[in-house]
Amino acid sequence: MTRSNKKIIHLAAFFGAIVCLSPIPFSDSIMLLPIQSLMITKLYRLHDKKLTKGLMKGIMTSMTVSVVGKSLAGNIIKLFPGIGTSLGIFINVIVAVALTEMIGLSVAEALEKNEIDNTNDLINVLGKATKLIVR
Repeated sequence: MTRSNKKIIHLAAFFGAIVCLSPIPFSDSIMLLPIQSLMITKLYRLHDKKLTKGLMKGIMTSMTVSVVGKSLAGNIIKLFPGIGTSLGIFINVIVAVALTEMIGLSVAEALEKNEIDNTNDLINVLGKATKLIVR
């Protein structure tokens, strides 16, 4: 993995963590998607791959369910004032960083190995990456 790949991935994870500091339930899930999409776009450009509108739509579709689902517990806890808000933020920061890192590392590795040729390939890589978080 190149230093440039790692820089893009770690920056996206950092900004994902910042977004999750929001005490407003579910606002972080909505703001995390563009950060992760931008990360994937930057990784594609770094590897001289073209990113079509269809591919971007595939990215957003496959990641929406995953990001919202993975942060559901933390967002529900945020509904309880005080300790619930703090605990919910803590949970969502950890989930956002882990999810963003796994997505970024998986996409970068697949791009380095030239395993992504179309939207389905990317969706498969994203699916595998988000399943790793559960384990």
